[in-house]
Amino acid sequence: MAKKGKKRGARAFPKGRHVRPETRSAINELLGEVAKGRESLIEHLHVLNDHFGALRKDHLAALAQKLGLAQIDVYETATFYAHFDVIDDDLPFPAKPSVRVCQGPACRMAGSTDVLATTENGVAAPCQGACDKPPAMITGRTRSDAPHLSVGDVDTSSVPDIAAELEIAGLRGMGGAGFPVTQKWKFLAQDGRDRVLVVNADEGEPGTFKDRHLFETEPETVLRGMSIAAQALDVRDVFIYLRDEYPHIHTALIKALPKLNIPNCRVHLRRGAGAYVCGEETALLNSLEGKRGQPRNRPPYPAQSGYRGRPTVTHNVETLYWIADIAERGGQAFADEGRPRFYSVSGRINTPGVYRAPASTTVAELIQMADGMIKGHTFTAFLPGGASGGIFPARFADRAMDFGVFEELGGFVGSGALIVLSDQDDVWSVARELMEFFADESCGKCTPCRVGTEKMVGLLQSPFANADTIRILSQTMRDASICGLGQAAPNPVLSLFNHFEEDSE
Repeated sequence: MAKKGKKRGARAFPKGRHVRPETRSAINELLGEVAKGRESLIEHLHVLNDHFGALRKDHLAALAQKLGLAQIDVYETATFYAHFDVIDDDLPFPAKPSVRVCQGPACRMAGSTDVLATTENGVAAPCQGACDKPPAMITGRTRSDAPHLSVGDVDTSSVPDIAAELEIAGLRGMGGAGFPVTQKWKFLAQDGRDRVLVVNADEGEPGTFKDRHLFETEPETVLRGMSIAAQALDVRDVFIYLRDEYPHIHTALIKALPKLNIPNCRVHLRRGAGAYVCGEETALLNSLEGKRGQPRNRPPYPAQSGYRGRPTVTHNVETLYWIADIAERGGQAFADEGRPRFYSVSGRINTPGVYRAPASTTVAELIQMADGMIKGHTFTAFLPGGASGGIFPARFADRAMDFGVFEELGGFVGSGALIVLSDQDDVWSVARELMEFFADESCGKCTPCRVGTEKMVGLLQSPFANADTIRILSQTMRDASICGLGQAAPNPVLSLFNHFEEDSE
């Protein structure tokens, strides 16, 4: 019998990538003292990525050691998000920051594809929430179009009867789903565990930029609404999950949040990292916990088990704005105004921007508010709810941009992102570009979405020849995808089949 060799000691020969002393020192110097665990992992990755311009694998190993995590925990998170550039140890760091050139619908209309081709260090990027200023681009951490922001004093006093006023107002969530706010509050577990409020400021839906507008123009109102909701729900922690494409807002909030005084509540600011799927509530919660931004199976629902197992409510930025507005004016005034909301309007119109209007406002009226079509363009089609809300011909422009209206046509208004197309746009090209976006942004967790979006891109090379297969695939994606990304991805394609003539292919 062969003699067994001497067993290697775990301390002398640790498994995984070894960390060089100089790398460990560099990470320690940059981060200082940090708490163990995953909760702030993405924030630490941002610090490293901002400093070096990329993330070397050796740095990831050192960060894992510092946080007491397995290396795979750090690596899988870093490689999931588009804004982290993971490179091999023998590659140099970038000499210049990359320039992310937006390839969203409005920016493509404004020539961003040509801009990308002629931009040094340019990389294609999805919609950056600047559809009112196309073509948009971000250099490193700098937005060329960003205004200087400052946040004034915020009234953090409580409003004891706010739930009753919200009930009178009939306020619904403005993030896309339109779920009644007070009903969401009633679902919150009341079992003594510390509650959490999450502010979803990660508006990644192409064509949507209203949350950016509200933070740029009325940040005090948004923060006032956040404070009212936090006290009404008796939460102990508030997390603001801010889109990484809004660095100027991040800078302003860093200065403003320490001045807030919400009783018995801590406010935390977190940066997203370039993942459209994190607009979905449970994917966002995973991201807050330092994990890959993939949706969770439900039940349990976040109201019972959300952030780190605690009862959690998530609200969109615009929802918080209206909570503050209703607290000031009363629920009846909101209802009498026609349940107003903010619409992001972009595309082939003269004055793209954010418009406040009643929920009964039609597509045609919003186009008129935006000073009509650009000269030489004829209105032919529109997207009422950004990329996933469907594409509809101009004959439906007399329909209200309200919840429940476009559902009967196979679409939805969602977050209120109206993208206007003209006779100079090929609707099938728009649909293919949107499907490429969905395929790129799929988190990969479920097969119907991961495989379905990629398969759909190929089928759209000849949509009418593949019509039956596309319809079967679409139904499978709608029925079996875990979250709204895969469920809504077929909407632009199906709406073209249902509402446009075949000769438009």
